[in-house]
Amino acid sequence: MKPNFLTRIIAAAFLFALTVQMDVAVQDRDRKSELAGWGATSNPDGDCQFFTSEGALLIHVPGGPPHDLAAEINVTNAPRALQAVKGDFTIQVLVDGRFSPGSESMLSGRTAYNGAGLVAVFNERNVVTLARAVLQRGDGKPWPYANFEIRAAGNLERFGLETDLPIPLDKPVFLRLERRGQRMLGAASTDGINWNVLEPKNLPDDWPKELNVGVVAISTSKEEFNPRFSKLQLLK
Repeated sequence: MKPNFLTRIIAAAFLFALTVQMDVAVQDRDRKSELAGWGATSNPDGDCQFFTSEGALLIHVPGGPPHDLAAEINVTNAPRALQAVKGDFTIQVLVDGRFSPGSESMLSGRTAYNGAGLVAVFNERNVVTLARAVLQRGDGKPWPYANFEIRAAGNLERFGLETDLPIPLDKPVFLRLERRGQRMLGAASTDGINWNVLEPKNLPDDWPKELNVGVVAISTSKEEFNPRFSKLQLLK
């Protein structure tokens, strides 16, 4: 049996078990679901699923079409769960799961990528993301890192780099996103106590006090992606 096939069987069995054990919120293209503690789901292509149980959230992203929040290339279909917050805030979450995008990207001009983490949204053209991320280029080597990016007026300020903040490949990672006035602060931790801080992002003056914040799953891989979020904290 080919390794690929075996991996898909295991993943399918795992997902089936989740559907049996978890409460399921399936998002249709033109509907939004409200998940207690997580906010309103957004699933623009109607092809992702949200599973909740005992305070945790799993987002199932199918393999194939890319799911991203990249307004600069007009791809803003990543599934997310958001809630409104006004003024300064701190949001924190633990991100777990298998991050293995493979070496083939389904998004032209972009590297194969899995990313899951926190997001703050003004609108689809104005977004801050902080993700536990893995890039996997043609040589097959995975590069795990904390990816902190801002898009303003549809423009990406700067790609996050693997060297910005390397993180473990196979361990859960805590992420923290904070707004302080017109600055956004990002940090990552393996234990939720000792934090590594990334370079802050400056928000444009026209961004309002009220944003939608929550979690997001991004993938350009041809393989399915199932990140799990837990221990969500939101301080307003």
